[in-house]
Amino acid sequence: MNTDKTTCNLLDLTTFSISFNRTVSMWDISNQFDSIVWIVEDKDKNLHSFRIMEQQEKTFLWSHCFYYPGEYKTYLSGYKDKEETFRSETINLQVVTKDFLGWKWNEFPDEPDQKRTGTVNLFNSDFELTYYNHLSDNGVPGWNLYIFNSAGEDEQVFYEKSSDVLYRYITGIYGAPSIDKNSPDLAEAYTADFDYHHDHATPLAIWETDQTRIVQLRIDDSWPIAYIYAEPLSRR
Repeated sequence: MNTDKTTCNLLDLTTFSISFNRTVSMWDISNQFDSIVWIVEDKDKNLHSFRIMEQQEKTFLWSHCFYYPGEYKTYLSGYKDKEETFRSETINLQVVTKDFLGWKWNEFPDEPDQKRTGTVNLFNSDFELTYYNHLSDNGVPGWNLYIFNSAGEDEQVFYEKSSDVLYRYITGIYGAPSIDKNSPDLAEAYTADFDYHHDHATPLAIWETDQTRIVQLRIDDSWPIAYIYAEPLSRR
């Protein structure tokens, strides 16, 4: 197994592939394995798996975005008659955060607005983030993050679910909010501390790091949408 990089920024697309040190046929692979599984092991020994090969389908090239920082070990396991009969060499991966998730503020794109970018999560297709950059009228950069309702669920139901997922995701990386849900200080802090304010937005929680302010928002336009918005702390 090969990878295009062993140090990855959070949410970066990382590509993996399979190569062979000798000529093999599809018959060789099917005869030796019932399935081949890509395994990723985190520092807590949790295993995440994605089946890349079975009898009727074979994948030699795939991509994944890592959603949490840390050290990971990854390898391939081959199975025959439900027994592991092969394990590839292990590749060690380091997934790092920057000022906000996988981005540094001094590397902010020159374009004022980029197209929305969806991330690939092979281990949980229900949790695939979409993001885009935004440059406000006074030149303050910002990142917007949300979950796309790809399954077309009821909008209110999906809002409740995605709002909870985003809250737990940001808390899992940056810790407890500096101003949490239902605080009477939320609205005033959002208005005073953030340079850009989304239309139809209600703040739900605020986080602050050495470099970044982060807010979770409920955007009420045609239907409710859960958003995460971040901008640099040292902007003035």
